[in-house]
Amino acid sequence: MPLTTTRRKISATLAVALLALLALGLAALAGVWQRGGILATAGVLLIVVVAASILVAGASSVQHDVDARDDVARALRQAEARMAGLVSIAADAIITVDPDQRITLFNHGAEVIFGYAADDILGHPLAELLPARFHAAHGHHFAAFGSGSEPARRMGERREILGRRKDGEEFPAEASILKLEVAGETAYTVVLRDVTQRRRVEEGQRFLADVGGALTRTLDYDAVLTAVAQLPVPRLGDICVLDILSAEFSRRVMSVSGDPAVTARSRLHPAEPPGPDSASAILDVLRTKRAMVVNDVDASWLEAHSETDEILDRAQRMGVRSLMLVPLMARGDAFGVMSIMRLSAGSHFSDLELGLAEQLATRAAFAIENARLFQVARAATDARDDILGVVSHDLRNPVNAIGMCVRVLRESPPDDRDGRRDLVNAIGDAVDWMDRLIRDLLDVANLERGGLSVERRREGVAPIVESVISMFEHSALERNVSLMADVTPSGLQVDGDAARLVQVLSNLVSNSLAHTESGGTVQLVIRADGPMVRFEVRDTGMGIAAENLPHIFERHWRSSASAKRGGSGLGLAIARGIVQAHGGQIWVESEQGNGATFRFTVPSATLA
Repeated sequence: MPLTTTRRKISATLAVALLALLALGLAALAGVWQRGGILATAGVLLIVVVAASILVAGASSVQHDVDARDDVARALRQAEARMAGLVSIAADAIITVDPDQRITLFNHGAEVIFGYAADDILGHPLAELLPARFHAAHGHHFAAFGSGSEPARRMGERREILGRRKDGEEFPAEASILKLEVAGETAYTVVLRDVTQRRRVEEGQRFLADVGGALTRTLDYDAVLTAVAQLPVPRLGDICVLDILSAEFSRRVMSVSGDPAVTARSRLHPAEPPGPDSASAILDVLRTKRAMVVNDVDASWLEAHSETDEILDRAQRMGVRSLMLVPLMARGDAFGVMSIMRLSAGSHFSDLELGLAEQLATRAAFAIENARLFQVARAATDARDDILGVVSHDLRNPVNAIGMCVRVLRESPPDDRDGRRDLVNAIGDAVDWMDRLIRDLLDVANLERGGLSVERRREGVAPIVESVISMFEHSALERNVSLMADVTPSGLQVDGDAARLVQVLSNLVSNSLAHTESGGTVQLVIRADGPMVRFEVRDTGMGIAAENLPHIFERHWRSSASAKRGGSGLGLAIARGIVQAHGGQIWVESEQGNGATFRFTVPSATLA
């Protein structure tokens, strides 16, 4: 019965009782007054007043209890309204089922998560919200919980909980279940949360952690580029193309797929990065330094970003359905673009995936730039080491020449002035050569280029050859090796650097002397050869094995014979570099046991 109706009935009953009591009291007073006088009348009046007071007090107490009950009921209704509101607006799914697992409550959060309208799912089995493969196990677990003593349980404590949406999509979830007895009937309420987004974030963080490990395994530039191109596959796309478009060079690296069909389609992509005038979207991303997402790559988009019909045809046959282009940034500048492609229809990139790709690009750019700087530093170090090797190697020849001349001057100085002058001139030539080598060591520009300077001018061949002969004639005498030269014609000239050509001839003569036994011959023969001058250094030494000939000019390569003599493996490499800097060629002809002939050419200046 409503509280307001109860309150009205109590008030009416109290009024009637008071009126009845008053009537009885008046009647009693009239009789007592006639029979007993004033004292009897006063007694009756006192009894009536006391009875009325008791009646009023009792009625007031009842009214107070009714009012309190009314307040409690009002608070209960407000609490129920608030709870119903919370249930209806909760983002989590709140689902109540009866003992037969039929759905009796399906809030708005459940509608959003599962895709069902409440009216469409009420009365249906709870199992419809689960993948079919879990139906049997779910029924078993539900029955065990219903017969158990625990009032609540967090589901999925031992394994992942999966829900199933109306469209059949499965999703990871967290859920708790509450068992409640109401009026002798048991009801079960499930609170379920879709954790798809959180799982994706967690997977993304794990992916980025793995990326960090992959990018720190090496500082080799090519290996880092290959790793970066492979990292987004298959996590973010089917194909990844990495384009490096710096001022120094351009480079394109593509991912490798284990799927032959994907590999065949990826080969339709151009092997070279776009040129500066290309219509490719890659250049737009490079210029704006902002990522681009194209979730529907259609024919009109391809036509707008293909500069030739052939490229358009290949792009259409490749069949990219969605595309994400992310710039690679270093020190505020974009130096490349990472293109991630998907080949399946409807496979759009989400904002979360774009953010993941941008974080990947940041880490990749850092790794690529580190590898590039390491490559530059290593090249500078190699160049420095090469220069040091060149200088240390070539200083031996002038030092040996000076030592030989000093030894002659000390032990058996020539009696004639010309002989002494020749020795002094040989020492002077060696000193000049040493000075040139030392200046090369301090030449910062040459260190950066990894080469030595060449100062070309018109030079006579005869003085160059005479300088070399004067440096080695005493060494040849000590070895009992005949050292001779033949320059024809005598006025032959070259367009070259005389000091560098002395350096080449000195390296060749030094090697020939080292590999020629006592009684042998080392001969320099120089002839005009069309627009070039051909230099030859012939020896009668042990020769070079056929298997060694392809390696003879490689840097730091040494034959077993050279290794025994302590050679550095730089002399012939240095000679080749100087000859090539002059625009000439150098080669060797030899048979083991029959000596060797080294030949090189430089431009002639005789007729210029």
